[in-house]
Parts: sequence; C-alpha cells; structure tokens
Amino acid sequence: MFLAHKLIATKFLLTGAVFFTAGALLATAVLSDPKCRDKLKECSEKLRNGPKNT
Repeated sequence: MFLAHKLIATKFLLTGAVFFTAGALLATAVLSDPKCRDKLKECSEKLRNGPKNT
C-alpha cells in the first residue's frame, strides 16, 4: 500500500516537472521571437483594456 502511494506521488512529481519544462520552453520561444512578442503585447493590451462598446 505504501509503495503504491510512493509510485503515485512520483508520477505526480514527474508530470509536474514535464509540464513545467514544456511551459518554460514555450515561454522562452515566444519571448525570443520579436513578432510573437509584439502579438503577445497586443493581446495583453486587449485583455487589459476590455471590450469597447463605442
């Protein structure tokens, strides 16, 4: 029973490490490309300003 809990906890830790690594790699790729960076800035401005009903 204790071994099963250890295996499940290890699986959670490894899955979290994989997702963290993939997210860091994706963030690095997005921030290193100037075109993607500009699109990301435009998108964040749209989200920050909200919809305009004029």
